[in-house]
Amino acid sequence: MPFTPTDIPPSTSPLVTMEFAGQMLLSPGADNTCNIGVNRWTLTHTFQVMLIVNKPNRPSTLVRLIAGPLTGALTIRLEPAPTHGDFKVFAATPDPFDRFDIHNNELDYRWRINLRERHPGADINDGARPLVTLSTGVLFTPNLTPLWLKPRLTKDTVTISLNRIAADLAAAIQPPANTGVKLDWSEFGVPQSLTLPRRYDPPYTTYTVSLINEPPMSSVPEHNELDLYYRVLTLGGVPIPYPDHWRLEYDDHDEKTDEIPCMPVTLEP
Repeated sequence: MPFTPTDIPPSTSPLVTMEFAGQMLLSPGADNTCNIGVNRWTLTHTFQVMLIVNKPNRPSTLVRLIAGPLTGALTIRLEPAPTHGDFKVFAATPDPFDRFDIHNNELDYRWRINLRERHPGADINDGARPLVTLSTGVLFTPNLTPLWLKPRLTKDTVTISLNRIAADLAAAIQPPANTGVKLDWSEFGVPQSLTLPRRYDPPYTTYTVSLINEPPMSSVPEHNELDLYYRVLTLGGVPIPYPDHWRLEYDDHDEKTDEIPCMPVTLEP
């Protein structure tokens, strides 16, 4: 099943923003939800979940929620929970999406790389489980690569120019009146939960929940992000053969930027 699209732009300052950075695979789930597989089969990336609290007229504060690989499911939903999810993706114009159209909305979620476009029917193995399940929000691109990077997919003698790609993805969540956003997970087998807004925060406080699966240091050995994704991808229940692997390349650069991925990807029909 595909994601449910909306052409209504997401708020860039909602009550809760979910951020996804690094090795994660987003795919449509049951009942209008989004499943997020976190790649744990890489020694160069580590997973953590951080809560950034933005109180009016105060510096932001940082709270660690999870550090280390997921040991159980993480769910993000409205509370009280409706019968079905209401997760959507921001698609400003009808398909097909033309990456080279100068009129494209920079928040459009379709700047992402969809690996099922290259490998129809691909799925994840246990290296990207347990799952994070997001049941609400509007997915969009918060961070887009600059034009000079010129990202492209290559395999053998084939090159597919991408123009620009989503370096990160995010979901804007503005819960209806009398509801909140609840996170449930476990830490060393002990159930944990958090509901936003927190009851003791002042009015107009906003929150960013950052799911990060990136290298924990600024200098890491050069690596290709798609190579790491292929560790957790299967086709017909078996690994995708190496000759069928695509590589992500971009133009040389003299200084580091935060737009050079580790980037999340999607698996969509």
